[in-house]
Amino acid sequence: MDKKNNNEDFEITPKLVFDMNLALYLDLVAALEGAGAVTYRQMAARVLNISMDARADGELGLSTALEGIAQGFAGHGDGLSIELLKAARGLREDDALGDIPMRPDLG
Repeated sequence: MDKKNNNEDFEITPKLVFDMNLALYLDLVAALEGAGAVTYRQMAARVLNISMDARADGELGLSTALEGIAQGFAGHGDGLSIELLKAARGLREDDALGDIPMRPDLG
């Protein structure tokens, strides 16, 4: 019996790679949030910061996609406003507004 290799017709495209990376990233964030290591609010702020940097660099498509992801994260839990996160962008090390805190100094 001649078995056909099913992978021959499978084309790896940049869109497929992006979609797979995004799916794995979102699963990782859900696992980290479930373990209490990071909150959705923190991830919303981090992704929104990257989105705003992309927009400043002229990458409007990427910026729009990342802002949508940030809105999804912000909608979990207490439903923090994405506009508040945008306004708080310049603040660092502010867990109350969602930015990921710096690692503690162990030295």
